[in-house]
Amino acid sequence: MTTPSLFCFGLGYTGVRLARAAIARGWSVAGTCRDAGKAATLCALGMRTIPFDGTHASAEVQDALGQATHLLSSIPPDADGDPVLRLHTTDLETLAGSLQWLGYLSTTGVYGDCDGDWIDEDRTPKPATVENQRRLDAEDDWLGLGARMATPAQVFRLPGIYGPEGRNVIDSLEAGRARRIVKPGQVFNRIHVDDLVAVLLAALERPHAGRIYNLSDDEPAPADEVLCHAAALMGIEPPPAEPFEEAGLSPFARHFYAECKRVSNQRIKQELGVHLRYPTYREGLRAIAEARAAAGTPASVEPQT
Repeated sequence: MTTPSLFCFGLGYTGVRLARAAIARGWSVAGTCRDAGKAATLCALGMRTIPFDGTHASAEVQDALGQATHLLSSIPPDADGDPVLRLHTTDLETLAGSLQWLGYLSTTGVYGDCDGDWIDEDRTPKPATVENQRRLDAEDDWLGLGARMATPAQVFRLPGIYGPEGRNVIDSLEAGRARRIVKPGQVFNRIHVDDLVAVLLAALERPHAGRIYNLSDDEPAPADEVLCHAAALMGIEPPPAEPFEEAGLSPFARHFYAECKRVSNQRIKQELGVHLRYPTYREGLRAIAEARAAAGTPASVEPQT
């Protein structure tokens, strides 16, 4: 029996966590990484790392793809489209029959503003930005590639991703970067990186061709509410509240507050059998606070609500 082999276009925060889970299952893993220092670290963890800048096709990438049984891409499209497909579509098409699964990480931003409504995968996307339109176009391109190859391809629309190692509001508070922006009625969706990886592993085992999955935890929540809860876990006062209209946010930051939606996660539960380890931000932040405390970083973890 052939040993499964995962190739990740983009060994970033999510890709590395998935790669580590795959290695723990006995898979071989290869992927692309731009940073030479990080690449050395990943190699030490058992991952074959390959440079890929999105501007030139790579013979080393082509070689590694030939050994892959499963592929995940998290590289965003640019003004000329998806760089992976632009440079390596032909290489991928030659793998029809051997490549068993294609996964593409997109964004719930493709839905645009939904006025705070609950939405599922049947909601018609209405991207409000050029970047999110490019994401939607890339989704279509990946699903089209899978159809041509007769290889199951799936799209995962992601909200904000949080987790340990600097990707959470506790670390932002400690570093003094956190701001408590208040916009009444605004909620954001989020998912812990470990739950995201669990969804991807479940999808690998249930390759439903052409399927799109929204990822989120069970409770969309205002950013200031999450911040205040994190501060309570740390035993500190939260930053002072700043009304959204008076916060002087950059156009880029204001964009995130221009869209409001509540993302349903029922499909990942019903079709993939996923049970979230961190169903709300409370469980996720508590786990991060407890891990920090165990590592010697002072923190209080008393609040349960």
